[in-house]
Amino acid sequence: MPRAVPDLLTPLATAASLDEGLGLTLRRLVRVTGAAAGALGFRPPRGEPIVVVAGGAGVDDAALRTLVDAPAAAIRRATAALGRERVVRRVVLGAPRRPVGALVLVGSPRAMRRVALPAGFGRGLASAVEQVWRLQQRTLRIAVQNDVTRLLVSGDSVDEVLRAFADGLARLVSFDSLAVGLIDPERAEFEIVDVLARSVPRVRPRDSRMPLDRTLLAQVVASGAPVRIDDLTAPTVPEVSRRLLGERGFRAALLVPLVSRGGVFGALTLASRRPGAFDDADVELAAELARPLASAIEHRRLLDESRRRAEELAALYSTSQLITARLDVASVLDRISRSVTALIGSTGCGIGLLDAARTRLVHAAAHGFKSDEWRGLALPVGEGIIGRCAEGGVAIRVDDVRTDPRSARRDVDEREGIRSMLCVPLRVAGALLGVISAFSTRPAAFSAHHQRVLEAFAEQAGIAVQNARLFEESLKRTRETRALYEAGRTVTASLDPERTVRVIMEQARAVLGVASCGIMTLDPATHELTLVASLDLPEEVMRGVHVAEGDGIAGRAVRDLRPRQSADLFNDPRVRYRELPRQSGLRAALAAPLRVGDRAIGVIEVFHREVHQFTAAEEELLVALADQAAIALEHARLYEGLETMVAERTRELDSQKRFVEVVLETLPLGVFVLDPRLHVVRANREGARTLGCDQATRAAFASVVAPERAAEVETFLRQAFAAGEVARQEEEMVVAGELKRFRLTTAPLPGGADGAHHLIVLVEDITLAKQLERQMLLTERLTTAGRLAAGVAHELNNPLATIAGCAESLQGRLKEDALAGRPELADFSTYLRLVEEEAYRCKDITGSLLQFVRDPGSRRTPTDLNGLVQKTIELISHQARYAEGVFATDLDEALPEVTLNEGQLRQVFLGLASNALDAMDGHGRLTIRTRRARREIEVEFEDEGPGIPDEVAQRIWDPFFTTKPPGQGTGLGLAIAQGIVADHGGRIEMQTHVGKGSIFRVVLPG
Repeated sequence: MPRAVPDLLTPLATAASLDEGLGLTLRRLVRVTGAAAGALGFRPPRGEPIVVVAGGAGVDDAALRTLVDAPAAAIRRATAALGRERVVRRVVLGAPRRPVGALVLVGSPRAMRRVALPAGFGRGLASAVEQVWRLQQRTLRIAVQNDVTRLLVSGDSVDEVLRAFADGLARLVSFDSLAVGLIDPERAEFEIVDVLARSVPRVRPRDSRMPLDRTLLAQVVASGAPVRIDDLTAPTVPEVSRRLLGERGFRAALLVPLVSRGGVFGALTLASRRPGAFDDADVELAAELARPLASAIEHRRLLDESRRRAEELAALYSTSQLITARLDVASVLDRISRSVTALIGSTGCGIGLLDAARTRLVHAAAHGFKSDEWRGLALPVGEGIIGRCAEGGVAIRVDDVRTDPRSARRDVDEREGIRSMLCVPLRVAGALLGVISAFSTRPAAFSAHHQRVLEAFAEQAGIAVQNARLFEESLKRTRETRALYEAGRTVTASLDPERTVRVIMEQARAVLGVASCGIMTLDPATHELTLVASLDLPEEVMRGVHVAEGDGIAGRAVRDLRPRQSADLFNDPRVRYRELPRQSGLRAALAAPLRVGDRAIGVIEVFHREVHQFTAAEEELLVALADQAAIALEHARLYEGLETMVAERTRELDSQKRFVEVVLETLPLGVFVLDPRLHVVRANREGARTLGCDQATRAAFASVVAPERAAEVETFLRQAFAAGEVARQEEEMVVAGELKRFRLTTAPLPGGADGAHHLIVLVEDITLAKQLERQMLLTERLTTAGRLAAGVAHELNNPLATIAGCAESLQGRLKEDALAGRPELADFSTYLRLVEEEAYRCKDITGSLLQFVRDPGSRRTPTDLNGLVQKTIELISHQARYAEGVFATDLDEALPEVTLNEGQLRQVFLGLASNALDAMDGHGRLTIRTRRARREIEVEFEDEGPGIPDEVAQRIWDPFFTTKPPGQGTGLGLAIAQGIVADHGGRIEMQTHVGKGSIFRVVLPG
């Protein structure tokens, strides 16, 4: 066994770790001694105890661990738990009074009796283990130092350096918390960087800041040496540090200074929940590792500083580029806000510009904000941190807005997570433009250096903003000039008032940057404004907008002949239609009168969607556009008047032209216009009908007349053309199978539109006139015969009266006593009565004849149509040629009297009855009916004649048209009858069936 001791210790020196070496040593001891199991424990000077187990069948590892390093009672209980068949052999490592561990072997009683460990085995094993531990600690310490030193030349960030340092230190020193305190000499504060949390995934570091005074870190700075606190509850510990560490349950602490060439800039702080957790060796280790850590942190700070300086130079260069660039204000402000974030490492930046009244700061650009509320923030000058910066004109740096009483919108700051702010005035040439506000979610994020840099940056940014404003102003003036030019050009180039007004409204919206525009016109009679044009209101809404002169913003502008405005329509009592702004979202309005001379003819209005105070420049521009609109409307009014005048004159000319054309077309003469070649240039409808040619023909005039007369007609026309005088000639020719007689009248027409002379030819169909002339002669003879017949009838009345009287006297004589009863005179009475009756019948006939030829006059009286029908039948039935005709009546007895000229209607009835009887050659049946139909009275004459053919039926109403043999009819009967009935407000209707007869119906108003 003694020879085996060196072999047993060999694994301790060769193993990769102490745990592994102890395990190999234990397994060799168990094998050499023949034990069933064993355990070996070692308590190093620092760190957690190390226990290794070599278990056997039926032996519990937990019981073995208990036997290594447990109180005596616990060892006895563990031994009893193993049973009687197990024997425990326990050897203390090291001196009895200062043991560093224990060796436990477990086996059967027989095996354990053979176990014989040499004297001093426990001390030797303890010494060997301690040497191995110290060697490994030295090796680990060197490795950690190398790792930390390597961080000096690495490109890792400060967080990565701290994380690697924490991992290395934890291998050498036991602690529960590790932090780095970095001093801010400018504020006499230090920032606590939670290093341990940075090395644990998904654990949020608990960084914080606190004053340096009366803290353990202040003691380290003052002494420049490490400070070890074995018990944080000791009264010598500063109250602030005791409370801060005690709240987290720490009982011991170790602070090691971080030193650079400028002195102590921070401290490495280790904390433990065990009192006295740190010893001198820990202090030495921490101090040794703190030196390269301080160098690494300082190196990173220098790198960050150089990088920041480079970014500052780049941002300043970018700003200088902005100064010379032709950019719009919005783009410049956005680039400035983003440059500030890169320049000083802020979380975000906002730029507030003074409004036109220089009483409010309105955010014009923002970067890095989470909500739109901060972006649209507007503050009065003097309110809040930003407002006070503008009021005082000096920079303001706030380390914690939560504790600063000047903060105005804490709710917004809390939602954004803002902790620190740096505000500097934005100036150009000494004039304040606004404020640049940088913010950070970290407290005390900005230093005096940041302030100096941002102030220098603000000077350049102010120039950039001013240049952009000037450039934008020049563009605006250019747009305004172009808008006025476009409006003026439209006014002079277009006569369409709607298009002109719309162009002016669109130009106003574009150059003024407004949301909408409308134009109202003034009715001079009612002094009321009516909305006539709008860029967004529908037609039905526009029709309902009427404002009296002097009412509302628009009415006041018209009344005062000057611009009027409202910065807030929602709350302005002058507004006439309050619902329109709220429905459309329009908030501010500016109205300018449309002036013509010293009077207003309307108003133009522009609208903003936000509360807005219109500037004097905006008013001037709108007035200029209003003048253009007024000119456009006045031009439109004058043009409309001129257009109306021209339209009226055109209508007159058109009317005259149509009148001439109507006269030409309705003229009952054929009119032909011939060119010098005697070709037809124009022909009217009557001319085409008269000669039976096409109205659109442009052929030679000789070709449209009968061929047999073409040569004579052409000769006549050429002579007339040559003479240049009015000439007449009558020609007979066959047209459409009928012999026609025409009168040709020519008249020269000099100086046509084409400079050529023309010849007008009037073609008059005188066939009817010639027939009428013959008929008139016949009518004159008939009239003379009628007068003779009337004279004869009048002369016959006296003898007939004498005969009737004598017959009546003789009848009286026959009744005297002397002659009464004589047989030879018996037949005399009958003959005398017959003579008397026939004499009276002849008298009635002559009376009817006299009444027929007598002028009926124009007097109209209520007349019984049934009686008039009876008189007609009585009058016509005595004519010999109708003696064989049969007369039938179907009269409505309830027929009312009708106001009419009895003589004229009797003439109509006689004519219709005569025509019917003539159609039946005087032999057929004539039925006359009267009846009332609705509000009319009808008198029908129905015959049983042959009917009327279609080609004849179309012409029966034409004057002088007759189908009777020559000498038996004039063709005037139906035409005259139709005229008489029409004069009474009625009409004559005709129904005919060939082979069955005809019905002529006289319809009179009832």
